[in-house]
Amino acid sequence: MTNEEKLAVKWDSLTIKDNFIFGKVMEVNSDWCRRLIEHILDIKVESISYPEREKTIESRLDSKGIRLDVYVKDDRNRSFDIEIQLTDNDDLAKRMRYYIGLIDLDKLNKGKSVKYKSFGESYIIFICTFDVFGYGYQLYDFDIVCRRNSALHLIDGTHRIFLCTEGEDEELKEEVKNFLDYVAGRGIKSDFIRELDETVQRVKLSKEWRLSYMTYELALLEREEMGEERGRKQKLLENLRSVMFKLNINAEKAMDFLDVPKDEQSYYASKLNESVK
Repeated sequence: MTNEEKLAVKWDSLTIKDNFIFGKVMEVNSDWCRRLIEHILDIKVESISYPEREKTIESRLDSKGIRLDVYVKDDRNRSFDIEIQLTDNDDLAKRMRYYIGLIDLDKLNKGKSVKYKSFGESYIIFICTFDVFGYGYQLYDFDIVCRRNSALHLIDGTHRIFLCTEGEDEELKEEVKNFLDYVAGRGIKSDFIRELDETVQRVKLSKEWRLSYMTYELALLEREEMGEERGRKQKLLENLRSVMFKLNINAEKAMDFLDVPKDEQSYYASKLNESVK
């Protein structure tokens, strides 16, 4: 099966948990996204907007290809970043710190003096398909507190929230619980979530977004394959040098010894000759 065929099958099975689908759904139905933010944070949001696409991509991508899933702003200079997290790594706190840095960079105007007071509130929300900290809560929110005086809070305008599909949390709002159940695949439990599911299906039926997804994923696959191929060649090159040294044989005999394919021998011969010079 080709990579294109594999991705076509994968597209059909995607759910809201996929970063691409999640981002597109929130973009297509921005009013639903606004209401979700209101439910999660228990605040009033009049309207939201998405930064310019080019600017967003510039601030969202780094050398490792990390990007923000949903990044929106409201009319009160507040920024909201919502991320889907499927892997229970021990680096989520530092990953959140990285995203906070991305948002702060986005707020800076190049060529102008920085007025830190102009920085609005920033909300980073991680939606996790596991219990991040193991206490059974479905919502963990963090503040920066002075070690010597717990009543003293550092008000830097950043808010860190972890939502978990697993666990029990009586204090969580009903629609947020319904949303987490939907993410976990536990069904549609309200009209609010039914609207979300309808938007998911609309995104899945779009030929344009299907093509966009496959193009992006193919580029990632090709990059990964190129990296794997470079790693394979580097390892084989090291093995060839080791065999040549230990057995005191030339490159040609070493390649025969390790069964290097004929169509690759010229590549390794040139590399081995370079190391001899």
